[in-house]
Amino acid sequence: MLSARHHARARSSLVFATLVLGGALGVGCTDARILQPDRDGEVALETPATLETTLGAPVPIEFDTYEASRQVVHPSAVVFPSAWHGQRFWLALTPYPNSDSRVENPSLYAGATGADWLAPKGLTNPVARTRRGYLSDPDLAYDPAADELRLYYREVMEKHHGKAKPGHEADVVYLARSKDGVTWSPARPVVADVGRFVVSPAIARRANGDWKMWSVDAGRSGCTARATHIIMRSSSDGVAWSEPSRVSFKQQGYHPWHLDVQYVSQLGAYWALVAAFPHGATCTATSLFLATSTDGVNWTTFPTPLLSRGVLPQFSTNVYRSTFAFDEDGNGLTIWLTGATTIKPADGKKPPTLRWSAAVWHTHREAILTHVNAASVSLPRVFPDSQLTFLRQMAVANTLP
Repeated sequence: MLSARHHARARSSLVFATLVLGGALGVGCTDARILQPDRDGEVALETPATLETTLGAPVPIEFDTYEASRQVVHPSAVVFPSAWHGQRFWLALTPYPNSDSRVENPSLYAGATGADWLAPKGLTNPVARTRRGYLSDPDLAYDPAADELRLYYREVMEKHHGKAKPGHEADVVYLARSKDGVTWSPARPVVADVGRFVVSPAIARRANGDWKMWSVDAGRSGCTARATHIIMRSSSDGVAWSEPSRVSFKQQGYHPWHLDVQYVSQLGAYWALVAAFPHGATCTATSLFLATSTDGVNWTTFPTPLLSRGVLPQFSTNVYRSTFAFDEDGNGLTIWLTGATTIKPADGKKPPTLRWSAAVWHTHREAILTHVNAASVSLPRVFPDSQLTFLRQMAVANTLP
């Protein structure tokens, strides 16, 4: 039974992955290694042999979500040099039990280490709900001029016609503010895209009066779009935003789907983690890539994923939206990963059951740059082509965040 307190536990006793540099990334999951839930609903991880590298190894973490599933997606972190209202680490995410968007509501956690998390004392998750569709894609930012946290999140507004499947009407980005991480202002809409799926807003403040918002334009098709691109808006206050313009971003062989962007002041550059899916696939099959930019418009990409789906058993189906924070030296960094594994294969007309989870990864800038600049290596497929068909059906039903 879950504790009444919202917390997360680092599962350091589980060896989570084998990670190696360069051409030794050919680690995947076969059909015989589909992960099954254990008796308390967690994923029972097969423990592979471990090879220590300069990249380090991710460690599973868990969040006690408000609806008790502990399945989470789409983290966004803000890390302070010293405690802000009692905690250094602040993180927003959403529950996503077996891809159920009905409970995908923004939730907030805080902690002292980046591995053990609590809902801030006095706050009850989720921070927001809706009856007009569903919520997703929270992004957390800090404004030092106002000394406040800002929570941006996306509402997918739907049209309902009797018992028919709801149709997409608009994507709206909202902003709520807090001076202490507990009491939040009423949310206000700041961006709206009628008739288009504009997903995963990522907001970064470079300096006072210099805010940017990136998102992925998936047109009218959303998760089943055959092509997507990244757009950017600018703002002087993070509230009133410009019209979007397309940025220069190309990941050879992939389409972007979700992203997190941070301005790294020590490096004088923006860094982004981009979850992208292969040409010909859908958003269900993402791997995680690194991209960098000095202006937020022109992006440098790299040949090898930072983390491919199938390298970690817990993320055999995909590596999804993830977030990160640099240490003060601009070298060490922490990455919070999310993604999914298939715990029940497709059966007849039923799609596979996906389980979503999180991990924390302490690593280093130079090791990451060496890794992503290595020659790309093709990984074994982690599910057969027939399952891609079922995953596409899930995408059509908009059951992915």
